[in-house]
Amino acid sequence: MLTAAILLLAAAPADAEMPAAPPEPLAVIAPPTFEPPSSPYWQVVIEQQLIIRVPAQRSSLNNFAAGPTTTLRTRPLPLIWKEKKAPKCVAMRNILGMQAVQRDSIDLITRQKQRLRAQLNRGCRALDFYAGFYMQGSKDGKLCEDRDQIHARTGAKCEIDKFRLMVPVPRDED
Repeated sequence: MLTAAILLLAAAPADAEMPAAPPEPLAVIAPPTFEPPSSPYWQVVIEQQLIIRVPAQRSSLNNFAAGPTTTLRTRPLPLIWKEKKAPKCVAMRNILGMQAVQRDSIDLITRQKQRLRAQLNRGCRALDFYAGFYMQGSKDGKLCEDRDQIHARTGAKCEIDKFRLMVPVPRDED
């Protein structure tokens, strides 16, 4: 600013008159006035939201890149999964991943190497969850049936109707 003023004075001719006062501004803007609240208390609302992402693992239902296998190789006999009674809630921190294996349910894989089948409510498709899902943290830290929703990256939201524990049973050779 000072440099600009010196350059202006140096560039002006010696006999030119300098204005005595700066011109009046076109509009005067007054800063807004602040009135203190009538009570001496302030209210502050702090919200915390925890969102947990559960990645998907590839299965025959959602592995779109896999082509048909043309080579003959020996495969182990597939396991048969038997459903058993499961708890109504699962600790969110124990869920490591998921697989979409049926049309209306997804399998949750836990840290304890258990597989829990989460039956989705009516109208929800497991294929919507091909890329995993998000779940919003709850106060108790659990994902419960008939209470919590899971959110797909595609925008689908589904409530879990029921959990079933999946127990592997080896297939007998005939």
